[in-house]
Amino acid sequence: MKLRLGDATVEGPMEVVGVVTGTVDGVLARFTATATGDLTCVRCLTEWKAEITAGGSQHFGKIPDEDGYAIAENRVDLTGPAKDELALALPAAPLCKRDCLGLCPTCGTDLNREPCGGHGEESDSPFAVLRDLLDS
Repeated sequence: MKLRLGDATVEGPMEVVGVVTGTVDGVLARFTATATGDLTCVRCLTEWKAEITAGGSQHFGKIPDEDGYAIAENRVDLTGPAKDELALALPAAPLCKRDCLGLCPTCGTDLNREPCGGHGEESDSPFAVLRDLLDS
């Protein structure tokens, strides 16, 4: 399985555990899907692995639903619904920690590890002229 949303990727095996219950017109599957995700913090670019878990349910009937899921040859395949739920559980903007300070926009120092030593006069920047134009 392979999923990607922004700076979050899941690639590899997925574990699905659940219960299937008979209904009048098919079966109802309630499940939990788990996979390992590779995440990159949107503020400081730290990379880490995290377990992504999502719960869901899917009704399967003899006629395919709008997503194409149905009972086929007296079996139900939870791969599609489980993958859908994991995709929804991926963080759109992963953070390594809630109060991540990110990177210094000038020198790129990771502000979580060390403070930025400061920078020269802003007028030394080749973009200082543009800043003056925007300020007027």
